[in-house]
Amino acid sequence: MEENTTHNPVPPPPGYSGAPRKKSRWWIPLAVIAGLLIIVIAIFGAFVSFVVGSLGDITAEKELVNVKENSVLTLNLSSGVNEHNVASPFNFMGESNGASLIEIVMAINEAKTNDKIRGIYYTAGGSGVGMAKLTEIREALLDFKTSGKFIYAFIESGSKSHYYIASVADSIFMPEEGMMEFNAFGATGVFMKGLSEKLGVSWHVEQFEEYKSAAESMSRDNWSAPAKQELHELLDQRAALFVNAVSSARKLTPAYVNSALDRGLYTADSLLGAGLIDGFARESEVRLKIARRVNPKDTSENPKVRLVGVQNFQKWIEHTDESIDKNHMIAIVYASGAITSGKNDSPWSNDGIHSASLIKDLKSAAKDDEIEAILLRIDSPGGSAIASDEIWATIKEIRKTKPVFASMSDVAASGGYYIAMACDTIIAHPATITGSIGVIMAIPNFAGTMNKIGVGIDTVSLGRSSGFMNTLRPFSDADKASLRLLGGGIYRRFVQKVADSRGKSFEDTRALAKGRVWTGVAAKENGLVDILGGMQEALKAVKRRIGADENKKVYVKVYPEQEVGIQAILNMFGIGDEGDDDSETSSSTQLSTVLHSIFGTRSDVEQVWKSLPLGAQNQIKHAIKLAEIGTKEHTLVMLPAHLPLN
Repeated sequence: MEENTTHNPVPPPPGYSGAPRKKSRWWIPLAVIAGLLIIVIAIFGAFVSFVVGSLGDITAEKELVNVKENSVLTLNLSSGVNEHNVASPFNFMGESNGASLIEIVMAINEAKTNDKIRGIYYTAGGSGVGMAKLTEIREALLDFKTSGKFIYAFIESGSKSHYYIASVADSIFMPEEGMMEFNAFGATGVFMKGLSEKLGVSWHVEQFEEYKSAAESMSRDNWSAPAKQELHELLDQRAALFVNAVSSARKLTPAYVNSALDRGLYTADSLLGAGLIDGFARESEVRLKIARRVNPKDTSENPKVRLVGVQNFQKWIEHTDESIDKNHMIAIVYASGAITSGKNDSPWSNDGIHSASLIKDLKSAAKDDEIEAILLRIDSPGGSAIASDEIWATIKEIRKTKPVFASMSDVAASGGYYIAMACDTIIAHPATITGSIGVIMAIPNFAGTMNKIGVGIDTVSLGRSSGFMNTLRPFSDADKASLRLLGGGIYRRFVQKVADSRGKSFEDTRALAKGRVWTGVAAKENGLVDILGGMQEALKAVKRRIGADENKKVYVKVYPEQEVGIQAILNMFGIGDEGDDDSETSSSTQLSTVLHSIFGTRSDVEQVWKSLPLGAQNQIKHAIKLAEIGTKEHTLVMLPAHLPLN
């Protein structure tokens, strides 16, 4: 019989825990995970840097076009005209966002005297370009024509803004089936009071004063009399600019052009019959005409024409031009869009003016010893009163050590004027919309909404002020009085700052304030700006101030500065961004921004949005921005509305 060698376990003595306990190693898996994460980030960063660097070098080399003899500069505004384009760090293949205003104007100026450029070919396209920008481009084209070089224009379909530029051309062509909106100027507003009432939402508005009508789109069914008055004045100016330009260029009387606008001409044959275009032609046929014009000796069936775009031409000029005055440098700081507080979390997008980001740019330019002066280029309808005041205070401080000039683009009104008035000198284009010195407070009340959907509201209060402007309960008379007192103080300080900066009395300034909008011409006449002119005139004024030859180029440093490669990606997540504040942005929002930048989105909502008229889109976006800022700050210094002038 086999012996059983299995032993019954002996119970351990009390307190005995078996083998000696090893020390905890809980940190080991965390260290491994952290190490792997660092390696992944490093590899990803190296990969992105490699891709950005290598593709950047390739595209840079590819885009540096060698401009040859008998070239023609092409001007296409289909991507719109921004003040300043900032490329996304994900733009590895070097796609263009379209030329900026200064690139377009400088390219036209260079083409005027460059022997390799024989003419300009303008193809109509794009939308939403303001009158001041259009006029700056048109003025540059008029100056170009004094060289004796030609301009040809092609309009497949378009509007008055496209024709405004095209009217400069020696010849304007359209295909027989082309169409153009050549109709009288007008403005159409969108008002949402009825919608608010259906939703049970009421609006309490405090405006300082009668022209400060920013909330009318939400609180009224139509424009007030003061709002209509200033809209009419702006439309009169735009119509006069257009009619005088077209009548002069096409050798027609202003009365004849006004009559054509009143009839509303749309088809190519009606435009040809009215003498507003020169002939029918497809785009390929227009290019053939240009080729024959450039080289009439080439009798081949398909003569070639060398076309060079604005951005490629500018890059070539930068690499070949040796006429820059190396002894002077100025900074151009761009401030475009609605003014909000905080930092811009998407620095490659034109997402408006963020006070912390703009202040950082201004201070960087001020600290750079090589920069002799700062030109603040403003294209803004205003926004947050607090953010505007922060920027104003920063400019006032910088002026103690370095001159700061303001150059107004299409719009520099309300908060846009607030930051401009802090500068040494203000330059406005005649077509600039400016002024609107006033304050608006528009607060929605949802008590009616709660009642409609059967939601009860109750509160516990430790004092009368605990429910101040509680949007879920009807506003009391005391609340409204307190709100008006608050807004009145901000308005008075705004007016006083304007009075101090412009050397006027408070009452004289108030007569120009009241929220009223002015054209650049009227603003100059009333002493609200110093010089009339566009970007070129502003640059000349800055050069005179620093002792540079106003007709020579100087070094220009542009802000916001371009961030590339891995640094831009890290900064997007708030990593390695010097001077970052404590503002909180959720990682999910940042991730959403990244994914949207890479993949984009398409949805049914977007398709409906795209089908809306441009004017309606702009007004809705303006109203949304107004409401967005209003959720954080009840006091706004913002333009009465997105002015739908067309």
